[in-house]
Amino acid sequence: MKKYILFALLFISTSLFAQEHFNLGIKVGQNFTKVDNVAADRTKASFHIGATASIRLTNMLSVAPEVILSQTKLEADPTLMDLVGANNLQPETYHLNYLSFPVLLQVKPTSKLAIELGPQYSVLMNQSKDGKELANMAFKSGEFAFVGGAKLQFSGIAAYGRYVVGMQDINALQDQQHWKTRQWQLGISLNLFGF
Repeated sequence: MKKYILFALLFISTSLFAQEHFNLGIKVGQNFTKVDNVAADRTKASFHIGATASIRLTNMLSVAPEVILSQTKLEADPTLMDLVGANNLQPETYHLNYLSFPVLLQVKPTSKLAIELGPQYSVLMNQSKDGKELANMAFKSGEFAFVGGAKLQFSGIAAYGRYVVGMQDINALQDQQHWKTRQWQLGISLNLFGF
């Protein structure tokens, strides 16, 4: 019986300690993405929205798992052949929608500043070109990336900037070109509650 009481007390004290160091929140922001070797002349601003958590390990270290719905837009001007043949006089826009799972280590040199580093895996949910499903099979279904950035915290609201470097070739075509993503993310997050 003493073992069960001791176990229950240990469980309750551990739960109380964990609750004092746990936060949940939401985030929203802009993406600015470049995919190497894709015939896109420029990138367009797109969005991301998601849920965040923060688990404090020490006063200076936290782990921050997130779930983010993220869109990438790439735009290409019509080629000379398209203009001569009058096939397409409008820019082509590629839309890639990802569900991303970053797990970041946050180092907090001050109470207001956090430096974030860690891996991210993204699942391609759908892909289209000019609103049509013509881009199917051009991009791989998932991507592993590395994330680095910083966050400034102000009373439950934070502003952040990150750079995401794709570590994998996302080209699903057999043309030997390597497509890797480079993405800036800028946004704000809001802590909903912590315990």
